[in-house]
Amino acid sequence: MVSNDNKKVRVGVVGGGVWGEHHLAASRQMEREGFAELVCVAAYSQKTASKKSQEYGIQGYTDYQEMLEKENLDLVTVATPDHLHREVTLYALEQNCHVLVEKPLDLSSSGCQDMIDLAHQNNRLLMVDFHKRYDPYMMEIRSRVLSGDIGTPYYGYFYMEDKITVPLENLSKWAEESSPFWFIGVHKVDLLRWIIGQEIVQVFAQGYKGKLEENGVNALDAVSANLLLEGGFSCTIDVSWVIPEKFESLVNQGIRIVGSNGLIEVDTQDRGLKLCTVDDGLQSINKFAYHSQATPQGYQAVSGYYVDPIKDFIRKTHYVVNGGDEKQVIGSFPSGSDGMIVTRVAEAVDESLSTGKIIKLKH
Repeated sequence: MVSNDNKKVRVGVVGGGVWGEHHLAASRQMEREGFAELVCVAAYSQKTASKKSQEYGIQGYTDYQEMLEKENLDLVTVATPDHLHREVTLYALEQNCHVLVEKPLDLSSSGCQDMIDLAHQNNRLLMVDFHKRYDPYMMEIRSRVLSGDIGTPYYGYFYMEDKITVPLENLSKWAEESSPFWFIGVHKVDLLRWIIGQEIVQVFAQGYKGKLEENGVNALDAVSANLLLEGGFSCTIDVSWVIPEKFESLVNQGIRIVGSNGLIEVDTQDRGLKLCTVDDGLQSINKFAYHSQATPQGYQAVSGYYVDPIKDFIRKTHYVVNGGDEKQVIGSFPSGSDGMIVTRVAEAVDESLSTGKIIKLKH
């Protein structure tokens, strides 16, 4: 807990969808712990804005600019569709807010640079929510690899696959403006460079279409990308968002890394907890992602890598807002620069898909 003498961080959330709900829950948790005050939410529809306003007892808006101009916020979290990240983040930074934005930071490296420059100019923190870094399994893999437990890393295989309901239902309004690589592949790109500790210097990718087109959506079904890192490590990243609706989990995902002295691998979809019911069939349950637990104070405390990055950023913003040295927190979370590097890789994947060529990257 923090002293009541400290200034609480005034937080506003832009986005009222599934992920916006995680932002709201995490911010309310930090309010209860004394770090923040959850002030407001902006959502696309009046219905959603009113619903979240009533649920959380906060102000609701349909115009995020109006919200930012009125509420004197310290921190804004952005959980909008990917193609809107840039405009919302820049406006929040212009209002001198610290900003956490969902991945990808932007769909162009130039847009990422605009955000990084403005954050630096206004001396504000900018974090990208690459939440896989907060998964204890990923932390352990990184620790083992960087400590040399498996020797020199040679090659790896990362995969992540969403149910077809994601592009057809969850993202029905903007799936055609994205792809499985932009939507989920960027998670694996960030994990790859974070775990191995090297930058990606070469990309070759292949894409597949058909299933979504049959359902009236003009978007790729899957992407397979081979990435070469500067130290010679080679990794294939396979992503798709068309696995069957009846699959036991919303996401199927895992990692395997082979080195000179061993290997390390994990199936992060099947962590051992299964549930089978008449109504819903077989389900894999991942409590590392999101967990809610009753407290003696009568509220539900939330944890897991869906919300822990948001909580972490609020704590660190609280430290800075209350006079802490910004240098002490820089490098302790996925930064705007991390976001731009990942976007550059995703751009290279797109270029390889369109040209059929190997694309070289410079850092």
